[in-house]
Amino acid sequence: MEKTIVEILLSSEKRKNVLLRLQDGPQEMGSLIKLLDTTRIGLLPQIKVLKESNLVYQHGDTYELTTIGKLIVAEMRSFLRAVNMFGANSDYLGTHYIDFIPLHLLKKMPELGSFNICESQICDMFDPETDFIEKAIRSNYWIEVTSMLHPSFHNFYMEIVDQGVDVSIIITQEIYDKFKRNHYDDFKEVIDTKLISLYLYPKSLEFASFILADQCINFKLLTQQGIYDRKKMLICSPAALEWGKEFFEYYRRQSTIIFEI
Repeated sequence: MEKTIVEILLSSEKRKNVLLRLQDGPQEMGSLIKLLDTTRIGLLPQIKVLKESNLVYQHGDTYELTTIGKLIVAEMRSFLRAVNMFGANSDYLGTHYIDFIPLHLLKKMPELGSFNICESQICDMFDPETDFIEKAIRSNYWIEVTSMLHPSFHNFYMEIVDQGVDVSIIITQEIYDKFKRNHYDDFKEVIDTKLISLYLYPKSLEFASFILADQCINFKLLTQQGIYDRKKMLICSPAALEWGKEFFEYYRRQSTIIFEI
């Protein structure tokens, strides 16, 4: 029975890698053998299948994607990025709520690359993100959307502002009311400095917090049951900067700036 294109692409790791290598341009057999760490005998049967499927054509000892091959491989690369982001990390993303992420940004998540999952101990779950403070000082910006603030927030934010960091924070009404009631003087000083852009989001957030600093995202998601389990998702890549700014802007447009308490 003749194989479908899907079977041809997915049933052989070697065929998939040949196509991905050829997306960068024509390659001679010797180069493919070296790039894929294989032998001519091992590679020729796979290339034969790709040629018969009109995905690859040959001129001399050089191989190149056909027009159909280029179109399919471009989509295949997007599919593989999605598999790496969502499939490889399904233990975390599959058990945590992500529906609050706008659809266009959800679709862009595979472009962010891989991420790490860390878990805070109960004793330090509210401690300042030391590594992110260093990133903020290097990059001169701290962008945050949060439904949780440590009681020592005043010292923390004033310290990084003193370091020349541009700080923008979106908080919920619940946080605003709580700190106005319990930490009025500190809260007022943070607002009155005019050095921190503070915004009020009118609804409850469906995640614990989001921080962006130096092309790195620190995301604390809630479980599907709405529980904060002390885990955080760390994503660091050049694409994280643009994605993170878009995410922040999505919530900023729904928020109002706080000028006074």
